[in-house]
Amino acid sequence: MNDSLIEIALREMKSKRKPRTLERIAKDVFEVKGLNIKEEEKTLAQFKMDFMLSGYFICCGEDKHGNKVWDLKSRQPSSLLDKDGSSLEDLYEYDEEVVKHELKDDIIFKEDLSDSDDDEEDEDERDEIEEELLSLDDDEDEDIDDDDDLLDDFDDLDEDDDLEDLDDFEDEDDEE
Repeated sequence: MNDSLIEIALREMKSKRKPRTLERIAKDVFEVKGLNIKEEEKTLAQFKMDFMLSGYFICCGEDKHGNKVWDLKSRQPSSLLDKDGSSLEDLYEYDEEVVKHELKDDIIFKEDLSDSDDDEEDEDERDEIEEELLSLDDDEDEDIDDDDDLLDDFDDLDEDDDLEDLDDFEDEDDEE
């Protein structure tokens, strides 16, 4: 028997005719295939993943113990889902609890008036910090201007010295 585990699961589900837990389905499939479910942990994990992703099966809810039960998708009424399973019906649309506790658009966060003073203080503090930063920028600009002036003065002095040195050099040449 060279059937895949999913093919065996399909055949088993068709013969049982009722939803079952994935653990029970896996146990039956491994028995048919002749595998020990306890020794084949990786194979079991892969089977469960393939089972859920195959598109042949659908979760139908839970049994009395809270375990999810699965059935063939083709046996489920089309009112719950379309045949490819891409759009499920909105399960919460008419649920009274959901409707009762649903947030309304007209419920708006009501601002506490005592908090508004804090906001003004924060804004004032921000303004003071901005003013201080601007004044620091102005001071830096003035310092840079002063530095530029000093450099210009130095350059002027340096040029004057060069001219004097040149004059001295020419005088030495003339003496020879």
